[in-house]
Amino acid sequence: MPHKHSKAKLQERKILRIIRRGSFYDRNRCELVSTITRIEVMAQLKEPVEVYLIPDVEKGEVLLDQQGKGSLQREDI
Repeated sequence: MPHKHSKAKLQERKILRIIRRGSFYDRNRCELVSTITRIEVMAQLKEPVEVYLIPDVEKGEVLLDQQGKGSLQREDI
């Protein structure tokens, strides 16, 4: 029997997938840089989602890096 996932968690995964696909990986600095904004993410979504699920990202923002200081990395863990 498959596991049941919450609708919010599935939508969050879709949103993060869109953000990662719309970003640039810098091999020299080993960081993922956003090339998409929050408005563009909302435009790419096909179904309506809760606005709080979409992170506030801007173009040129570092999403992931080696030091763990990217905007999508959790520092509280």
